[in-house]
Amino acid sequence: MNFRKFDIYDEILKGIKKSPGMFLGTSSITKLDMLLRGYSLGRKEVGVPPTEPEREFEGFQSWVQEKYGIKSGQSWSKIILFYSIDEHEALEKFFELFEEYLNKNKSSEVDENSG
Repeated sequence: MNFRKFDIYDEILKGIKKSPGMFLGTSSITKLDMLLRGYSLGRKEVGVPPTEPEREFEGFQSWVQEKYGIKSGQSWSKIILFYSIDEHEALEKFFELFEEYLNKNKSSEVDENSG
């Protein structure tokens, strides 16, 4: 596998959604957040430029803040966890929100390209 082409947001998130315990140990949005942060930091440390899905994910933080009307600097994972019963529900909610975010981005790209 070519590390430069590998993308956690495209390949691993699908697996985490199906079987979070296998990838995270437990079904936890906090562990997912730490995994994604570590992955991005590791790529930066070795000088691998972000992939397109990685760049797309960068806007998720501000989108979650806007969706929940949050002005503080809380991370997307903390915001989602705050509005959830527990870590497990927050992780499920993350996948719902992330899909909504991706679909919103795709529809706005179509609007920009067709207009």
